[in-house]
Amino acid sequence: MKTLRRASIQKQILILATVLVVLVSVIAMVSEPFIYGRNDRDFRNGLFAGQAEMVLDHFREAASTQEEDAVLSAAVRLGVRVEKLAPGNAAAAREKIISSSDLVERIKSLLASSILTSIRDTLAREPKADFLVVRVDAERALIFHMPVFPPRLWLAPAVASGLLKIVIPLLLLAVFSSWLITDPLTRFATAAKRVSADDNTDEPFEAEGASEIRSLAESLNVMRNRIQKMARDRTMVLSSVGHDLRTPLTRLRMRAERSGDPELRRLMLADIETLVSMIDGCLAYFNDPSEGETDRKVDLSSLLQTIASDFSDTGVNVAYSGPRRLAYVCKPQALTRALTNLIDNASRYATQIDLILRHRDDGGVQIRVADNGPGLTDELKAKVLEPFFKADESRQIGLKGGFGLGLPIAQGIIKKAHRGQFALLDGEPNGLVIAIDLPAV
Repeated sequence: MKTLRRASIQKQILILATVLVVLVSVIAMVSEPFIYGRNDRDFRNGLFAGQAEMVLDHFREAASTQEEDAVLSAAVRLGVRVEKLAPGNAAAAREKIISSSDLVERIKSLLASSILTSIRDTLAREPKADFLVVRVDAERALIFHMPVFPPRLWLAPAVASGLLKIVIPLLLLAVFSSWLITDPLTRFATAAKRVSADDNTDEPFEAEGASEIRSLAESLNVMRNRIQKMARDRTMVLSSVGHDLRTPLTRLRMRAERSGDPELRRLMLADIETLVSMIDGCLAYFNDPSEGETDRKVDLSSLLQTIASDFSDTGVNVAYSGPRRLAYVCKPQALTRALTNLIDNASRYATQIDLILRHRDDGGVQIRVADNGPGLTDELKAKVLEPFFKADESRQIGLKGGFGLGLPIAQGIIKKAHRGQFALLDGEPNGLVIAIDLPAV
């Protein structure tokens, strides 16, 4: 089985087709004698002809009326409907009387069936019953009533044979082939949806199944590793440049502070402060805040209340809503940074911010950061999660702007470090709601 699963798809299809042919042949060889031996019309017609001939011979040997009646009674028990031709009907039936030597052939001729006659008998409510008048001797004749076979005796063998030889083998093969061929593809597609550029899994695409799927998985793993290496190299270069820029900025600050023109000194120091903030933001984005921090159990309610109180002390209107105590295992410093970024971002665009905590029935938690700002369009909801994108034109009401890194940093902390869900929703009646769903631990 393992060898078949690792074979190429072309070879798997060839093997499965061969198995189907062998399976149908074996089933037909085993089942057809049983099916047709019990339900075939030709078999039953031949049996009736033999029984009718036997009745005719016994009736010819009967020497008295009692013996003739005994033969007819025995015929009824055999399932052969036969009666003596009354003397008064002999003249009327003279044209239909046949000789005893023609009995078997005439019975087979009358009972012979084809597709058309079988369909006709199936559709007819009361199929016509034929009869034969057979001469026994110069003075006696018998009337044999031909049997009327139910339509099922024609349909049953064909239906049973079709089910056993075609339908059931095809169904079994379809189920087996779908598991054999499509199951690796389904798992492969699931892994492709789950994988991301910042996933740390070494081999996200499991190399199993057909040879074509294994080859594709290996190629994608190589490509993904190369992309991850390029991303790490880029991050390392940008982080190094950000650190190196601090030295010349420090010298610029010192020289600007020695400037004799107060207005020029103020403008230069403001520009330097902007550059420092940009560098700090980039370094914060490139360095994962959750690295090096271990999960530990904290009072999540107390953590969120502390964040809300800290912002309230600086003049930002943040209101906490939720349980007084809620124990949860997380990375508290990383989660604090994510929520701080979200509230700080919302404070630039809104006058009221609500920090809401809820406990789910499955053990997870819900955190909502809702503001009363102008909100975002559906198009901007996707763009603001990209690094360095700013939607100040649509939301900003304050003077201080960011660099477009607050939301991407928070999203990375929630999704990577806590395996949670992060979404942007519309507030009621206006504003933006950032929905965070953290899983049960």
